[in-house]
Amino acid sequence: MKISLLNKYTMTGVFAISMAVAACVNAAEAKVSTINTVGGFAFSSTPTVAAQQKAVYDILNQYQQGLDTGNTKAILALFAPSSVAEWNNKRTATTVAEKAALYNWLFANEKFSTEFAYDDIHISSMGDMAFARTHHHVGAAVKNIKTGQTSLDMNREVFILEKINGQWKIVLYTFDTDPVQGEA
Repeated sequence: MKISLLNKYTMTGVFAISMAVAACVNAAEAKVSTINTVGGFAFSSTPTVAAQQKAVYDILNQYQQGLDTGNTKAILALFAPSSVAEWNNKRTATTVAEKAALYNWLFANEKFSTEFAYDDIHISSMGDMAFARTHHHVGAAVKNIKTGQTSLDMNREVFILEKINGQWKIVLYTFDTDPVQGEA
């Protein structure tokens, strides 16, 4: 099982890289609507693509709400059964129990107040996979529950989603911290 899971997410990583390259190559040709934007991101002017982008945005917005409210159950519901969460300085979480432990630890120690800035929401040509890149705006904060100290939250995230039974689910979530990205 672990070998097939590893292979699946290695392929998912390759997929994400190939989609990122395709997005860069096609960026000059993309038509976007300046009227239809959210979080700094302009949805496609192609209605079917925009609808999928908005559906992915809705999932990520639910994730953000779960993060800000400290709701592990709500966040876990957004993940596919065979999914991965990779965080800075933490072990990779591949099971529901491992992901629950990560989020429960996080919410026992920190309180978030953030709003994602959307750098990209890319839908695969088959419409069954997507990747999204986000970062936290300047001023996004995280409060240490034990000390009461607040610090800047300068994360940038990559979400890879798969449409499973007609519903978008997160199959890979990873983030890192970059103070410069928070200035964007």
